[in-house]
Amino acid sequence: MRIDVADIKQEIGLQKRTDLSVTLESIEFGGAEVRFDRPFTGTAEIWNLGDRLLLKAELQGEASLACSRCLRRYTEPLSVAFDEEFVERQDAGGETAEEDNAESGRTVSFYSGDEVDVTDVVRDHILLALPMKPLCSEDCEGLCPRCGKDLNEGPCGCGESDESVDPRLAVLKDLLRKPDSHS
Repeated sequence: MRIDVADIKQEIGLQKRTDLSVTLESIEFGGAEVRFDRPFTGTAEIWNLGDRLLLKAELQGEASLACSRCLRRYTEPLSVAFDEEFVERQDAGGETAEEDNAESGRTVSFYSGDEVDVTDVVRDHILLALPMKPLCSEDCEGLCPRCGKDLNEGPCGCGESDESVDPRLAVLKDLLRKPDSHS
């Protein structure tokens, strides 16, 4: 998504408000595929601060994630709000890049010409908004560690058999069943 800034670049203090719609490709993140089936939509305001442009954006959308307990896909609603500074690149490179601004401790992105491409910045903020441990629900039971059955569908039954005891520890289990004859 590109925002035309030609009309506000001419004078310090000018601002522009625009609607955003950013379509993102699927990405592998945290060892799992994250899909974005619909565009993220919202609004942005961009100000000319003289030596840089300040973008304030709010977006809503959803991500399709795999639950970290049961591995089922589910939809996670996401809402992101962020500020980003853009500095015009003086060379003809034209690519958006980021650089740490040591004075303010903020990240600065670059643009060239009369358009600011916000796609990479939006993607980065959406990835930061993803849950560290995606869960389809707080009470998700997950998978049985022995047989792999989805415990949300009901008990698996494998935990009730004697086979669930590690054979190397079966001797200890038998000791518990025998009466103590040394008393």
